[in-house]
Amino acid sequence: MNISKIIAISLFILSVNNVNSQIVYPKTIKQPTKQAYHNVEIVDDYLWLEKINSIEVKDWVKLQNKVSEKYLNKISRRNGSFNQMNSFMYYDMDFDEKEIELIKENKTYYKLMYPGVNSELCIYYKKGIKGSFEKLISPSSISRKDHINFTSLAPSKDDRFLAYKYNRNGSDWGEVKIVQLKNRRYFKETLKHIVSPEIYWFGQGFFYKKYKYTSEFGKREFPSIQYHLLDTEQSEDLIVKNTNNENEGLNLYGTPNQNLFIIKKSNRFDKKFSFYYLDPKGSNTDFKPLFKDIKYNLDIVRFKSDTVYALAKIKDKKYIISFPLDQPKKWKLITPIYKGAVFSEFEFLEDKMVISYQSNKSSIIAVVDYSGKVLGEVVTPEGLSIDGMKFAEETNEFYFKLTSYTVPPVLCQLDLENYKFDYLGKVEVSFDAKNYKFLRKNFTSHDGTQVPMFIVYKDSLSKNSNTPFLLETYGGYGRIAKPTYNPGVIHFIENGGAFAYVHVRGGGEFGEKWKEAGRKMNKVNAILDFTSAAEYLIEEGYTKPRKIAITGTSHGGLIIASAIIKKPELFGAAVINVGVLDMLRFENSSVGSVYTNINEFGSIKIEEEFKNLLSYSPYHNIDSKINYPSILISTGSDDNRVPPYYSYKFAAKLQENILQTNPVLLWSQSNTGHYGANKANSRIKENAFIYGFLMNELTKED
Repeated sequence: MNISKIIAISLFILSVNNVNSQIVYPKTIKQPTKQAYHNVEIVDDYLWLEKINSIEVKDWVKLQNKVSEKYLNKISRRNGSFNQMNSFMYYDMDFDEKEIELIKENKTYYKLMYPGVNSELCIYYKKGIKGSFEKLISPSSISRKDHINFTSLAPSKDDRFLAYKYNRNGSDWGEVKIVQLKNRRYFKETLKHIVSPEIYWFGQGFFYKKYKYTSEFGKREFPSIQYHLLDTEQSEDLIVKNTNNENEGLNLYGTPNQNLFIIKKSNRFDKKFSFYYLDPKGSNTDFKPLFKDIKYNLDIVRFKSDTVYALAKIKDKKYIISFPLDQPKKWKLITPIYKGAVFSEFEFLEDKMVISYQSNKSSIIAVVDYSGKVLGEVVTPEGLSIDGMKFAEETNEFYFKLTSYTVPPVLCQLDLENYKFDYLGKVEVSFDAKNYKFLRKNFTSHDGTQVPMFIVYKDSLSKNSNTPFLLETYGGYGRIAKPTYNPGVIHFIENGGAFAYVHVRGGGEFGEKWKEAGRKMNKVNAILDFTSAAEYLIEEGYTKPRKIAITGTSHGGLIIASAIIKKPELFGAAVINVGVLDMLRFENSSVGSVYTNINEFGSIKIEEEFKNLLSYSPYHNIDSKINYPSILISTGSDDNRVPPYYSYKFAAKLQENILQTNPVLLWSQSNTGHYGANKANSRIKENAFIYGFLMNELTKED
C-alpha cells in the first residue's frame, strides 16, 4: 500500500473518531474460522466470542459495558429518563407482580410480591381470603450470590406441602425445593435440571419432567418423567417414562385432585403422538396406553366426570374438544367459533368454562357449559385485551384483567349470571391517559398482502413528517400479540413520539395461515412486512426515516435486526433485545436444536433451508460499506434460551465496520437471563436506557 493511501485511511479514521468522539470501542480481535455448509464456505471472525466463560470474553464484555453505560447514563441524566420511567413504572410494578393465586379446599393463597423497591420477588401465603399475607420464602434463603427468580408454585392436594420452582440468574434451567407449611419445614433435597413447570402431586410425592443435562448451554434432549418421593434424594427418583431418540419429547398433565395423570410422548418431526394415562386408584405408577402413534397433537387441559378435555387444532385453528376416557375416538367440539377471532385463554369452573378470544379490534369472552352450549358473551371495549382470567371458588367470583398499551392492567369482575363485567377501581397513572388515541391501519406489503398495524399517539397525529415513531413487533411461533402496558412506550409518546405495533406474518393473531406465511421458508415475509410498515408511515407523511426507531425482543429482535440490515435507509435507531442474530449457529445452542425452533426457522442440515437462513441472518448480511443507524444491542449474561454470544458477535462486527459512524452499543446485564432485570430498580434502569436511547438518537442534531 502506498503512502498516500495510508494517509487517506488515517484521515478517514480520525474523522470517524471526531464524529463519535464520545465513543471509543474496545479493540476486538479477529480470529477467522472457516466453516463449510453444503459446499458453501462461511468465515466467522468472531467465533471466539462464543466462549462466554473465558477470561478474554468476560474482560471484553466488561469493557463494552463500561462504554455503553457511560453513553446511556449521560443520556438518562440529560433527558431525565430515570425519573420519568420511575413514575411510569411504579404502576406497572404494582400490577405486574407475576401473581400466582391458587385457591384450594383449605383456602390457602400464594402470591409472588416485591417486599421493597430494590428487592426480588418473594413467595407469600395466607390462610383464607381475610387473612394477611406472610412471607414464606425469600431468594436469599436459597442464595445470596445468585439472583433467584421464582417461576412456578405447586401445592399438594391437601395443602400440606408446596413445591416451588426457581432459576438462577435468569437461566431456563430450574430447580425445585419443597416446604411443609404447618411447621415451616424446608426439605433438604433439591431437584435440578428442570425447565418446565409440569409438577403434579401424587401420594407423598409428585411427578415432574427432567432433561438430560450436559451444560448450561447444552441441547435440551432426552427428557424423562420421574416420580419424586418426599425426603429422598433426586438420584433415587423413579423413572416413569423416558426417551431414547433426540427428536422425542415428553409432556405431563395431572389434575389438582389427583384423579387423572397423562403423559404425552411425541415425535413432532414424524408427526406421531402417543398418550398414556394413570389410574390413580391404586398405589402404583403404571401408565396405560390411551392413544398410540396418532397423527394429530392434543394438549390435555381438564378431566371431569370421566371426560377428557383437550386443546386441538381443527382446520388450522385451536379449539377445546372433549372425549370419554374409555372411548377416546368419540370426540366433540366444545368451544364456539368466532369469525376473525382467535382462541387465547380458558378457565374451567364447576359447571361451565370461560373462554377468551382476541380479534383485530377487541376481545371476546364466551361462557359455555360442558356440552358446548353458549350461556353468555361479552365484548370488551376496542383496544383492550383480556389477560389472567381467574375463578375464586371461595366467593364464586370470576376475575380478569383488561390491558392496553397506555393503561396498566385493570382488574375486572364478570357476573356469571347476567354476563356483564364491572371495573374494580380505576388505575391512577402519572400522565393523562384520556389524551391517548388509537388508530388501526392496513398497509400493503411487498407481495400485495394487507398487513395490520395498531398506532398509539397523544392528542393528534400530524402528517408533517416530523413525528418520532417507535415500531415494534414479535411475529413468530404463532404467538398472539395482545395490547399490553409498557412504561417505555408511554415515555416515548410523552416525549413527543408515537407508537406502532406491526402484526407481521408469523404471529398467531389471524390464525394458522397467517402463522405459516411467516414461518420457515416464508420467514422473509415477516421481515418485509416490517420494513413495509416503515415505508407506509413515510409515504403517508407521518414521519421520515431519520425519525423512526424500532425495537423487538427475542424473535422480534431477529425481525428488526434483519430489517435494519436489509433496509438501513428506513430507520434512525434500533434496540435489539436478546435477539437471534446468527441463524447458522442457532441450531447449536441449547434450544435452537429443539423441534419448536427448527420447525420455526428450518435446519442448516437441509440445503434449501440453510440458504434461506443465510439470506436473512443479520450477522452474515452486515455490509462493511454501510453506516447503519444507531443501535443498542441488549442481552443477558446468563440467557441460555438465546445465548448472549449472538449479541456479542453482532456488536463486534458492526463496531469493526470502518464506515460505521453512528453508535453501536452492546449492553450485557450481569446475572440476568432471557427476560431481563428482575429487581424493581433494575427494571427502571433497563427501560430508561432502552427508551432514552431511542428518543435521544431520533432527536439529536445531525
